[in-house]
Amino acid sequence: MKVRLDHVVVALITVGIALFYAFGQGTYALLLFANYGLILFGALAGLVGLVSYLQLGRSKMGLFSLGFAVGLLLWMPGLAVYTYTYLIAGVDLPYLSLADVFYLLSYPPILLGCIGLLREFRSSLERVDWLTTAVVGVLFYLLVALYAVVPSVQALEDPLEILVTALYPSLDVLILTLLLPVLLAFRKGIFRAPFALLALGAALVALGDLAFTYVNLVIGYYDGHPIDLLWFTGFIAYGYGFWRQHAGFSFRR
Repeated sequence: MKVRLDHVVVALITVGIALFYAFGQGTYALLLFANYGLILFGALAGLVGLVSYLQLGRSKMGLFSLGFAVGLLLWMPGLAVYTYTYLIAGVDLPYLSLADVFYLLSYPPILLGCIGLLREFRSSLERVDWLTTAVVGVLFYLLVALYAVVPSVQALEDPLEILVTALYPSLDVLILTLLLPVLLAFRKGIFRAPFALLALGAALVALGDLAFTYVNLVIGYYDGHPIDLLWFTGFIAYGYGFWRQHAGFSFRR
């Protein structure tokens, strides 16, 4: 198999970030990178997604790509609010805050992207695939509810805080459940690299959010925690998937 230059570049970036996290724990450089780096990578991936959408137009591929891109670009201001409050202003971010508004606003377009991606493969899916998705989704949510949702809301009294706290992991599970049929379709040999990369990006970011919830409950999250790698690799997969769409469109022209 011929090794492509873009494969090497993406692999080197991913490995470089992983090594930085492995050897940079506890350093101020990693603290800064964990915040500003995530904003940069996510924003760049979202912008590449917008460029891809402008080329693809109002096609099915273009519209679900737009959903993923808008979701990323809404997620970034939430992280920017978090970063500004802690690193620049030096104060505690209240819960709930403006950051939560942006985070929650990012879910609807990402879910639309997942649904659009799912529609691309639904004709290749059989009844057993849908049944498998339903069973796995329910079991996974019960597991998340037991170890993440219930412990997170136990000490809360405000109804809005309880609702928002429960929404985060619930929406992450929904994203992963919607992507499972796409994985089942790939297993049958129906595979296209941009679709796989976008699905991988959405899955990794959702897994990163779930890991954040659990880690914060068990030991407490800190900036530069290794779970950040789920978000970084998710953004890289998103950006590379959008780029592959862009490159494929350019070559067809």
